[in-house]
Amino acid sequence: MENVVLGIDLGTSSVKTIAVNKQGEVITTVSEPLELIQNFPGYNEQDPEAWFEATKKTITAITQDSAMQDKRIEGISFSGQMHGLVPLDKSRNLIRNAIL
Repeated sequence: MENVVLGIDLGTSSVKTIAVNKQGEVITTVSEPLELIQNFPGYNEQDPEAWFEATKKTITAITQDSAMQDKRIEGISFSGQMHGLVPLDKSRNLIRNAIL
């Protein structure tokens, strides 16, 4: 069984997940689009729950891909957007959409 690492990138347009082996070869990739909320010109928001759902979808799709049949996920690397504000209340519940 070959070990692989998942790389997950949360961008403003999509969540992209990639499986890579120890030699740096790409096994498979998946992308799930994200909606950009623009209620006013130059004002951008996103729903953090959509980030979570898209991430789960890409991980599920990667693990079910036939190219991953004989692979074992050994690690996960995650990168996310810079400069986004995710407001939470005292109980760490989401108050509103993230401001990008």
